[in-house]
Amino acid sequence: MEYLYEYIDDLLRLQSRAVEKYNHKGVLGDAREEFIHSEIRSRIDNLANRLHKGEVYFKDQEFGQHDIILRKRGTLNSSLGRQIRISSEECAAIIEVKTNAKLTEISDFEEKSKKLKQRMPNLVCGMFCYKISGKTSTVLERSGLKFDREYQIFEQDSSKKIYDYIDFILCLDDNVEVNGIDRHKTDITYSKGFFLKKENNKYQLFHSAPFSKMFFQELKRADELN
Repeated sequence: MEYLYEYIDDLLRLQSRAVEKYNHKGVLGDAREEFIHSEIRSRIDNLANRLHKGEVYFKDQEFGQHDIILRKRGTLNSSLGRQIRISSEECAAIIEVKTNAKLTEISDFEEKSKKLKQRMPNLVCGMFCYKISGKTSTVLERSGLKFDREYQIFEQDSSKKIYDYIDFILCLDDNVEVNGIDRHKTDITYSKGFFLKKENNKYQLFHSAPFSKMFFQELKRADELN
């Protein structure tokens, strides 16, 4: 089945690049989000009627607009048209979609995830990024993973860790990042694409595609948890 997930990864990237041809900035993000929604609906049974986008709140606190919201089973569908306004108590997962995520946007979502999880600890909070504008190594350092140039691997190191509440971060970027040179004066490179998954208060790094498989797994996990 890995070939199917590789196909989905490629399809998501191609669709994102295709919409860039249209000089209509107001709809580019919507086009990407709708395509992700359609892939989720067609690949995972029993989620279609509970998949939304819209505003999340808790009592008198507002958490803003979100791109992918998975509503809990048995809750009322309060959507109006293509949007929903929903309490975080009724959400199984809240996911942000970013075309080219800034490091500040990841930090902002970390803070938002912290507040959401104080009330709903089983709520799954994740980020789906086509690209990240900062360095991959910086994102991973902030997740407790430091790059060892000698062995050319990312190892657990919490000295610069600041992310604790985001459950997963997916980056679909298929470009490479240069991180210094080795003793042969050759560039040390690795893929900018990755999937970070929080397990037992640590982030596990998956640096090899396909990533859509793990994305779908997180959605199913959220549905089972809630």
